[in-house]
Amino acid sequence: MREARQPGWSPGARGFRAVVPTEAWASLVGAGVRARHRARQPLLRQGDPGGWTLLCLSGRLAVRYAEPDGREIMLAVRGPGDVVGEFSERDGKPRSATVVAIEPGITVRLPDRRFGELLRRFALETQLNGYILDKIRESAAHAWRLAHHPTATRLADLLDTLVAAAGPDHPAPHLICLSQQELAAALGLARSAVTPVLAEWKARGLIRVARGRLEILDLAGLADPDVSGSGQNRP
Repeated sequence: MREARQPGWSPGARGFRAVVPTEAWASLVGAGVRARHRARQPLLRQGDPGGWTLLCLSGRLAVRYAEPDGREIMLAVRGPGDVVGEFSERDGKPRSATVVAIEPGITVRLPDRRFGELLRRFALETQLNGYILDKIRESAAHAWRLAHHPTATRLADLLDTLVAAAGPDHPAPHLICLSQQELAAALGLARSAVTPVLAEWKARGLIRVARGRLEILDLAGLADPDVSGSGQNRP
């Protein structure tokens, strides 16, 4: 995401928070209802009507698209400072994806009308449009990687994205609370496609795997072409 530093910009801020003044962000947060969520809790459901927008204060969120037959893929990862569900505020259409909490965290639920009023009060329409366009550009690059990169590269990219989305205040950004099945589903793959990749990384000392979670021990090592670009399991 772009990070044009506005007055009141906070060092380490990310997402929409990074491009708006502190006063404006505080007003957005203060105008909504704050709620804690647990890991794997759905926060928005694909196909549901809109009416409100979420501001993420802590914890990582998975944005997932599902087909009627139940197959799904992870479109994006969001984290502290991100706005989620803002499309419905713009066009009034049903939710285009499901948003599920990856880990415990806090969000603020803000009615669309109030969200729009505050955007106009603080003249944030341009910043929001830029933020949305950046999301679309990210989606295009993500679609290319899913279609053309080998499994190891795609998995390394996903883990890097998860770490980056954690934000500066996360106590354990390298701890990913997703099972091997969930990591595979995020990439639109069967678990059998990612298991050998994870086993190789574990043998190299790059990750530690436990039930329902994965800890990254060497993120830079995962980006090594010999590790992430081996050509194994090409789509």
